[in-house]
Amino acid sequence: MRRLFLALLLVVSVLAASSSRARAEADFPAKTAARIVIAQDQQRMLIYQRGKLLKSLPISTGLPTARETSTPVWTGPITDYWGTFTSFGTTQDDGYWLFTDRLPDGRWNGDILIHGAPYLRGPGGEKVYDTGGIGVAPISHGCIRLLPEDMVWFRAWHPLDVIVEIQPLSDPPLTGTKMALGALLLGAR
Repeated sequence: MRRLFLALLLVVSVLAASSSRARAEADFPAKTAARIVIAQDQQRMLIYQRGKLLKSLPISTGLPTARETSTPVWTGPITDYWGTFTSFGTTQDDGYWLFTDRLPDGRWNGDILIHGAPYLRGPGGEKVYDTGGIGVAPISHGCIRLLPEDMVWFRAWHPLDVIVEIQPLSDPPLTGTKMALGALLLGAR
């Protein structure tokens, strides 16, 4: 009787695990049918599957007051996972590379990635995130920032080869001035 109980318990455990895994996979769009839209006017990442909006995440794109810090219009696939990297004196986790940005004169202007919010280490070694502008204002150096909890979901999805479309700001000079003022009010770096 004990063996029968243990066997039944094992079968139930295996079924529960596979059901849980299937539910988790159902939470992610199918990569071959997905498309990511970076809506700079809204400061949102819109994730579609077969034209249906599945998820809307707050983001922060590049500061539009100068070409060197703006997020350029672009369409293409996510091709590389960079993981954790440092830039501009902070650390970012889970970077997904999109493309290398070049200025109109051809000079290298950096790489554009989707990544988690930048952070510094606190006195106890904990991550102290800079999330102030996410969903509010474009304050990055050109990359697309996500909140730490949204980056956990994004990383679990691991959207390599998914097409990303970065839309332009509708009125960059005016919007840039407003956004720069908003960033100053937020205390953004």
